[in-house]
Amino acid sequence: MDRLTDTEKLMYEVMGAIAGAGMPVVYKGAMITKLILRENHYDEVSRKTQDIDLNWTSPNLPSTEQLKEMLNRALGGFGMTAAMKREYGEERSAGFRIFDAKGFKKLSIDIEMRAVTHSRTYQYENVTFSGVTPISVIGDKINAISSDKLCRRTKDLVDTYALAHCVKIQKTELHKYWMKENLPIGTFKTFLNRREDVEHAYNKLRRVIGKPGFRELYEYLNAFLAPFIE
Repeated sequence: MDRLTDTEKLMYEVMGAIAGAGMPVVYKGAMITKLILRENHYDEVSRKTQDIDLNWTSPNLPSTEQLKEMLNRALGGFGMTAAMKREYGEERSAGFRIFDAKGFKKLSIDIEMRAVTHSRTYQYENVTFSGVTPISVIGDKINAISSDKLCRRTKDLVDTYALAHCVKIQKTELHKYWMKENLPIGTFKTFLNRREDVEHAYNKLRRVIGKPGFRELYEYLNAFLAPFIE
């Protein structure tokens, strides 16, 4: 079953157009997570999105206005235009809203100005582009789950639950990734000790097809995360 929405299918076309326009970018986020699950034939759980997340990988940094101009050139064939939502700064990505010819918002694009260390080529139908590797995706999500900000990141619980069902994880590879990216793993204090708060936040999470019950998800992840919690 194809769990992709029409907007998400369009987003892959847009991602290919941006890459094809020569912008030095590597994609990440929900759209890459969806492709990893798709490659591994897992479609029981799918989280809808309207956001394209990517990293600018060249040391030559353009201004936010120049980024908008590049996006508009890449989006020309779709009859869409980019409008600046947020300029990038220290620890802040550049944000853009993408509108169709009638002025309706179709999607959002966030560009982080930082190179990535792990990437590979992905393909959706006839579209290809560079994206972060599965180890990067899972490593970043476990990092988020281990932090005290988990109640604002319950989408990472859903993604980790889905990925853990179909992607083989090597603990040593994850530790190497965290060291290379300088990502210290937290104490999992919120996950372990604030279960009711996490459940409350999780139950408010919308736009998830096949969303598992919290008890099922928590028990599964508690077992999956045990080696990292230790």
